[in-house]
Amino acid sequence: MGHLITPSQSPRIERFDQASTSSSPSPGPISSASSFSSTTRRDKWAQVFELALRSVVHITTNVHVNFDTHVAGQSTATGFVVDADLGIILSNRHVMTCAPATHSARFENTESIRIMPWYYDPVFDFAFFRYNPADLKTATPEAIRLVPEKATEGLEIRVLSCDSGEPISVSSGTIADTKRRPACAHCCFDYHEFNTFYCVAAAGTRGGSSGAPVLDIEGDAVALNVGGINRTQQSLFRPLHRIVKALEKLRQGKIPPRGTLQTMFQFVTNEHLAKIGLPLADIQLLYPQFIATKGMIKVDCMVPGSPADQLLRIDDVIFAANSYPVTDFESLLDVLDCAAGKSVNLSLFRDKKMMTVALPVTDLYSITPTKLLRVGMGCPGTNASLIFCDVSYVTAITIQAPRAGVMVCGTNTLFSSVGITRGSIITRINGKLVRDLDDFVENITCLCNRSIGIMVEYVVWNAPSSPKIAVVPSIPDLYTFELMQRHAQSGYWSTTNIRPESSIKSFSAQLCAIPVTLQPSYAKFQQMHASIVHITFYSMTSIGSIVSCFCKGYGYIASKKHGIIVCDRSTVPSHAGSISVTIANTIVINAWVEYIDPLSCYVYLRYNPSSISENAVEEAPICQDSQLNNQLRAGDDIAFITPADGDMPIICQTQVEMRTLLPLYDLDPNHERILNTEALLPKERPNHISQSFICDMQGNLCAMWVIHSKTGADRDHERIVFGVDIQQTLPVIERIKNKQSVRLQSLNVQFAKLSLLNACVYGLSNQRAAEFSKAVPYSRSVLVVRRAPGSDSTSDHDLQVNDVVLKANGKWIDSVSHLAAFYDESPVELLVCRGGKEMTISPTLFRVYSEPMKTLVHWSGMCIEPFNGLNHKQHKWPSEGICIGSISQGSPASHIYGPQLITHINEQLVRNMSDLVIAIKNTKSENEHFLDKLLNNQIGVKDALPGALVKLKMINKTGVIHDFIIETDDLYYPPSCLELKDNDEAAGWTWKLL
Repeated sequence: MGHLITPSQSPRIERFDQASTSSSPSPGPISSASSFSSTTRRDKWAQVFELALRSVVHITTNVHVNFDTHVAGQSTATGFVVDADLGIILSNRHVMTCAPATHSARFENTESIRIMPWYYDPVFDFAFFRYNPADLKTATPEAIRLVPEKATEGLEIRVLSCDSGEPISVSSGTIADTKRRPACAHCCFDYHEFNTFYCVAAAGTRGGSSGAPVLDIEGDAVALNVGGINRTQQSLFRPLHRIVKALEKLRQGKIPPRGTLQTMFQFVTNEHLAKIGLPLADIQLLYPQFIATKGMIKVDCMVPGSPADQLLRIDDVIFAANSYPVTDFESLLDVLDCAAGKSVNLSLFRDKKMMTVALPVTDLYSITPTKLLRVGMGCPGTNASLIFCDVSYVTAITIQAPRAGVMVCGTNTLFSSVGITRGSIITRINGKLVRDLDDFVENITCLCNRSIGIMVEYVVWNAPSSPKIAVVPSIPDLYTFELMQRHAQSGYWSTTNIRPESSIKSFSAQLCAIPVTLQPSYAKFQQMHASIVHITFYSMTSIGSIVSCFCKGYGYIASKKHGIIVCDRSTVPSHAGSISVTIANTIVINAWVEYIDPLSCYVYLRYNPSSISENAVEEAPICQDSQLNNQLRAGDDIAFITPADGDMPIICQTQVEMRTLLPLYDLDPNHERILNTEALLPKERPNHISQSFICDMQGNLCAMWVIHSKTGADRDHERIVFGVDIQQTLPVIERIKNKQSVRLQSLNVQFAKLSLLNACVYGLSNQRAAEFSKAVPYSRSVLVVRRAPGSDSTSDHDLQVNDVVLKANGKWIDSVSHLAAFYDESPVELLVCRGGKEMTISPTLFRVYSEPMKTLVHWSGMCIEPFNGLNHKQHKWPSEGICIGSISQGSPASHIYGPQLITHINEQLVRNMSDLVIAIKNTKSENEHFLDKLLNNQIGVKDALPGALVKLKMINKTGVIHDFIIETDDLYYPPSCLELKDNDEAAGWTWKLL
């Protein structure tokens, strides 16, 4: 092991003063470029590279949960071995992060091992990893010596890093400055280093070089690479003095002491101090050390509400602490570290006077958060969980906010829908003061079983002095409350479920629901308005077409006797969730999904009609003649009703501008799709994000203004809005009323509109065109097949591409709705024109399944769901199987992109969810022993994280079969299963570990 310079073994040298003077001690025998010929220097650097490359490692970090200023995701960086016998690797704090994360290191010979997050400084950007040297099979690293005294201006250096993810890269430069000030720490909500100097060189390092050693020609590390300056070649290096001190303490089995005044200081030059009247000569008489200095430090800002906020003032110049001279940041921090938990006497200059102020010194570890609360579905995921933690010292001084309340580290739409985003600080809940995370946990767990919302007072990070108030929807019953705690001995986090037993929510069904009374001129729309309900959907995870874990929208009551509600899929996108319905902004009831139409935008909900009085709701008025070809057409007078959460709705009278057939995009197989749907577009259209209801001038409901997500490979959840006739809902509603199963069948083709003129080009005779014009006087378009299954899977009796469809069961086709869906078993006869010849065919109907999702499995960051093969003939997927619905950022499976169908796990065939559970149990490691040791702080460097290497065989959406190997993580991603009890009023999802 290389020799390590420690403060007790070397004389004290002021790092940033007199660094370039002739009186400075020589850093070594090789300090000048003139002492070597060019050939000798090349040979010397070659020897340095050969030895150092064995010790530089490529670090991969997977952050699993947002925490403090760190976000979930994967990143790569650099580190290097500083103690080969103990297995210690030095890197940056922002590489390790303070969040729950796992790390691996790859050595120069491509050997990879897991490394343990051992220690990170609460403020400064350095951290130490540990690994078990016995785990290395072929790699032979040697410790790189840390020599901070060599970092002088003019020193030629090399930076060995994994720049931009490369295996290794070498950047060269010359240290130009050793006291470069860091960027302003309170400029944005992010991790910042302050109260320190940087060394600067034009080395041009980029992303991935964080944590790389800065070497001199003798192979010693003189600094640690931490970052760079945007739009320049300048690289920033952290001096090693504090790193050396911390490493020595850690080797002794002690935690390096850290004290703080919760204050940010700034270095100012002597010229500036002279202008404000500082008696520099008097100070130099007291402390001769200031004769060689070029400046002093002054107070820049304090944490609001801290002891220093009351005793210090901005622009106070500090020149001594406990009678020791303060010549730079390091000299002040040395005194504060020794006085942690005690007090310190600061000699300072204020208002042209020298004075002494006694301040308490806070232990920095006591104000560094090490636990978080995760509210969600028991699986890590940035868009599925709410994450809260204490306000850290770094965060408080960054955004200039008091170190009180809890910070929102991660949020889903449950909070973001009311304006509470990441970085917000919650100060009160329902009027109760929230001092820290313990207060927050106590208050929030008491409110989790309430049906009404929660009033939250909070501030945002960029306006901490402007409090805001929002009402957050009630926490769903299916959400878990998990407290995660970091264990300092190992750096790993344990998880404990702290949510109390759920109780039945007391819904206010006894209240009378009185909808808003419309103006007399709109009285004919009163019944329709009274039938509109507000729907809130809480999803358990982001799967399929679900882009939000908290959705809300509107629907209408289709049958108050049978308790049927109809809405669109942007409001209720999946079976996997809980639903609450608000009637007239007064009554809240539970509902559940009865049926999701797989080919249209409609979802059918059920509720228990006996839970509310009969007069509490109204049924939407629907003209029964709409079943007999009475659709709205271009030019018809209509009115759309846009609800407003219990207030007076917006009612606008207009006309139908056009009807158009929606195109079918190349969507992902497991995402929301619509097939053969006509869109109704009025002249004056509702808001593009609002759901509305389109009525005729008699007040009858005719169509619904829906929101649809065009999710695809080149569309990031782009949304479109349009009107859809409710005529297609009537057969489904009748079957639900009669308690019959909905057996949907489809022709499994995509239609497009074709003008009669172009249809003649396709071979349609003039006689047939005249007959069609006479039978359908309001249209001059016919339907043509634009997409159909391949020729290998079809016969002459099935529809083929370019078939012009004229009649169905003897009736002329004037709308695609006649061919979109069939709900009985009777055959369908079609009159088609194919290649200029007319023929009557009976195509095979394709059964479209829409079974309720009853099982979800979370495994290694993957949310796996059953796949029913909707429209599978247009994709190269099997007709059934299991599909990866979503993947958590930073998880072991984060490299899997797009929807994938899993067919084998470790060569074991997986056909359904039962096979999946068995396969996962076969790969699961025994982690009870590890968890017990973790809770008792007995985890050592030899204890491996529970998990295993697993080989997956998958099929992507283009039909390509490929293998993928992941290393499972049973500590942060324990295999779990969500199961639906029953599809009735008492329906509920249960969560259990596998």
